[in-house]
Amino acid sequence: MLEALRDVYRNLAAESMVVPPSELSAIMIHRSEDEKKYADQSVYFFFLPKEKFPSAVGKVGFDAAGAHYLEREHRSLLSINSLNGGLPPGSFPRPLLFREVSGRRFLLQSALRGEKVVRWIVPGARMTARLSRFLAWAADWSASLGRATRGEAAALVPVWTEEFTRKLDRTGKSRALLETAAREVWDCFDRSFPSVLAHGDFCGENILEHEGSYGVIDWELCDEISIPLYDILDLCLWVIFRIEGQGEADPFGALERLLNGDDPLARELRSALGRYARRMDFPKEALPPMAALAWAGYCLKKFQYLARDESGNFARARAGVRKILETPAGVLAGERVPR
Repeated sequence: MLEALRDVYRNLAAESMVVPPSELSAIMIHRSEDEKKYADQSVYFFFLPKEKFPSAVGKVGFDAAGAHYLEREHRSLLSINSLNGGLPPGSFPRPLLFREVSGRRFLLQSALRGEKVVRWIVPGARMTARLSRFLAWAADWSASLGRATRGEAAALVPVWTEEFTRKLDRTGKSRALLETAAREVWDCFDRSFPSVLAHGDFCGENILEHEGSYGVIDWELCDEISIPLYDILDLCLWVIFRIEGQGEADPFGALERLLNGDDPLARELRSALGRYARRMDFPKEALPPMAALAWAGYCLKKFQYLARDESGNFARARAGVRKILETPAGVLAGERVPR
């Protein structure tokens, strides 16, 4: 059964790529619901002869959640491919085919060349020129996506504030802080509030590097508008708890180091935040309130995997909003060191 389905998928891939099926070889990897936490999928990598990297990637959704996320990824790929040069060429996949096959959803997309940067951003890694180049690219690329998709998010902020207060802060103390942050952003942008399209999981697991170039994969979480800074803040936190290598991810400790660390990595990460703001042509003063709102969105999206305790994780999530707002804009932009 599996071999027959593999042949069907290979034939579809060959037809989309305009090559004979005999020239394609396929490797299948099954990603279970337990592994991805939200969907049961199989991934097929299709190789042309003598090629080190695949030329196309096919994803198959086995359950309702798998089909749902493939539909989301397909919409996202269509959206980013319609930006007409808004993103650097070759830094994102092209959708090739999306259809139902034997009762399952099948999404075929072009493959990007390279290895995941998670392979070299490892526990215990030090700040290097390679990591510095990567962070500079990430800030520029994320800003390119932001500029190409910039809109108005005035309606989104009250939703995030209400949801954060209801889910993560039964004390209600965060509402005033988030509303203050929203007003500050509103004033910084002359009574408007910028939105962007975010990748949604911008980390080393989803970024490929090849000969000094980078590409971003796995777009299934990118079909909603977001707050600017969300993606680059997500990446900065991921880099910290990846390098610290403490096993379970600690976003609270990572945020503390990002805001107050005086080591080379923390300084470089804050410089990436400042670089993003400059590329977006944002006033520096908007960084703390916008980062506080991005942190609120991060908590809402990421903390579903953390223990739900009011006295521990939720309290630290609330404290994160306050700590970001208390951080001087110059520090957050990487222009000054914390005191």
